Amino acid sequence: MVAHDAQWGCWHCGNLKSPCRRPSKRLALPDSMPHLRHRWRHLALSLLSVALLATSSRHAAAQRPLVSERQDIRNVGGDLWSVWASPARVHPSDLTPMVGAATLVTIIALRDSTLWQWMSDHPHALVIRLLGPIREGWRLPAYELGSGQFILPLSGVAYAVGRMTHSSAWRDAGLGCAAGHLSSLGVRAIVFRVVARARPRVTPQPFQFAFPGSKDWSWQSFLSGHVSNSMACASYLGHRFSLGAIEPLPYLYSAAIGLGRMADGRHWASDTMAGAILGFAIGKAIADRQLARVARERSPASAGGSAPVRLLEWSFSF
Repeated sequence: MVAHDAQWGCWHCGNLKSPCRRPSKRLALPDSMPHLRHRWRHLALSLLSVALLATSSRHAAAQRPLVSERQDIRNVGGDLWSVWASPARVHPSDLTPMVGAATLVTIIALRDSTLWQWMSDHPHALVIRLLGPIREGWRLPAYELGSGQFILPLSGVAYAVGRMTHSSAWRDAGLGCAAGHLSSLGVRAIVFRVVARARPRVTPQPFQFAFPGSKDWSWQSFLSGHVSNSMACASYLGHRFSLGAIEPLPYLYSAAIGLGRMADGRHWASDTMAGAILGFAIGKAIADRQLARVARERSPASAGGSAPVRLLEWSFSF
């Protein structure tokens, strides 16, 4: 519940009873509102950086003929359906990692309150200060790279660059990250309808669940969308392409987004871990499907080479 204090012009979210500070010049925005002032400027800079990176790459990967745009759409649809229908294809060998993941999330859930309390009580700790650039309130909303508002446009740019430069790698990168986000979105939409969990900013009690779910954003803590989205893209890129020394960077960025969302009171630690596990599984599944298509599209002489290809490759001449 968000309440407005008419005297001072500030907002109270949920059950928090923090003092209402008088703003100096303008009213304070509620915590749940996005940073509209910087969002589109940062998005434009991100799109420009992707385009410049693509044009600086002389050979994005070992190229193969591109299929039609209609076939690309069909492939993405097949990827989405494969992820959403995967529970119906569970193999006995899948049970062990599934039980392990559920156990890990449960163990972390037992420490949710402790972790949130520590983050709240130690705002000047080194690890919390290092998360500053990835948290809300920073001059650029870097944490939004885990949302569809950024992932989908960036994926669209990568796809367009791939089409214009006849780069199958950039085309696949755009399609893969977009499919990862949409797959995660579909799963979370179902989860939100089934179970509701209050966010840390709403209550200090981590086990406030409700069944069925809720459309109230304050009760959609489980599971973390920013982490599942960004981890799906990171996992897809890591399994689909040979990124070399920079391969850990997407994973680290996704983990930083998750920690930042925890520090901002948007998710409990167990929500973050559940989102990371879901995103990792989705990204790997989509990468595996793409690699299988690559093997089928190539000529018989090279069909065996289904290993990840290089997404970035530079050459310099002097």
